[in-house]
Amino acid sequence: MTAKLRLSLSLLAWSVLLASCSAEGASARAGMPCETDDFTVIDTYSGARRGSCRVIADNHVEVTILPEDDGYINDSPWFSYKLLPKKSTTAIITMQYVGGTHRYHPKISNDGMHWFPIDPQNVVVGDDETVATIEVPLEDGNLWISAQELITPAIYEVWMRKMAETAGVRFEMLGESLKKQPIYYLDSNPGGRDVVFLVGRQHPPEVSGAYAFLGFFEALMAETPLAEQFRQRFRVVAVPLMNPDGVAGGNWRENLGGTDLNRDWGPFREPETRLIRDLLDQLDASGAQIRFFLDFHSTNRNLLYTQDEANETDPPRFTRTWLENVAARGTGYEFSNEERGTEREGVAKNYMYHRYGIPSSTFEVGDETDRGLTMLAAAVFAEELMSLMLEQAY
Repeated sequence: MTAKLRLSLSLLAWSVLLASCSAEGASARAGMPCETDDFTVIDTYSGARRGSCRVIADNHVEVTILPEDDGYINDSPWFSYKLLPKKSTTAIITMQYVGGTHRYHPKISNDGMHWFPIDPQNVVVGDDETVATIEVPLEDGNLWISAQELITPAIYEVWMRKMAETAGVRFEMLGESLKKQPIYYLDSNPGGRDVVFLVGRQHPPEVSGAYAFLGFFEALMAETPLAEQFRQRFRVVAVPLMNPDGVAGGNWRENLGGTDLNRDWGPFREPETRLIRDLLDQLDASGAQIRFFLDFHSTNRNLLYTQDEANETDPPRFTRTWLENVAARGTGYEFSNEERGTEREGVAKNYMYHRYGIPSSTFEVGDETDRGLTMLAAAVFAEELMSLMLEQAY
């Protein structure tokens, strides 16, 4: 055997050996597939977020969970990635949070539509809550792992078109986001003078609030005597998804311009909030009267932020009466009413109060509040709102 041939065979052997060991310790940056011998981790779909990924073992990877920028971000660490199995195994994912702590209990899905919480026994959180390790069985199909359910811009559009078809609501394009994604609004009884104005999803991870928005709006559009009477008297204008760029990008808090949209009502620096400003200006110019405003969000418990006694609304005591009526229904949905001043600038409910003097609230839903209960309760909130508004002499 010649020296040249022996060298070639030696290099071939080393190549085979390195290939067999290359998965362990390999890494992939965000947006690139992360390959182990057992599965691949991807993050290239709408709503996905996964930082760098490092292979620990054939069935174990470590991923970083990063906010959208290096400045202060609310501790709402969104993550969403998909596992593509190569064999049946138990996948182990260690998530290292950067700039945040473990907040959301992970959800899993086999189709990206139907979601279930991971068994709590399969989630181990470190003492300082900056590291969480989860174990999930992998079979033949793909598996999504996400901080919360994925309700992406495409899903919102399908839902809005359904509302337009079934409830006779106008489905209109309001304008475009910074990334040129469409922002839509729904308009019921466009000729009505007195308006209920609803907005949702200013903050991308706040999915439980999105469920409340859906349940609330659907109750307003229901084929019930109460809802039909309400729609004859009142107009409903709703913007379900204000931050499509943030939702599609898996952002923790901001839009693509690095702005918390719920601190931009008044300054209107961003295209998304300017669209709202322009819509309000159009309503005012048409002679419409905004009578009630509700902004849907999520936090660690169920509550509403409302005006305190020093900031009287028109009608007076409206919000207190509304929430007392809801509580009297006994839905099993526990919530609190936190009355606050209106000094904090840029917040939607404060801006709407100062502009119109109306009852204006932030509807917060607990991160892990049961989704079915949330939608049922939201319908009760809507029913009691309709009843009370019909009683008022506007």
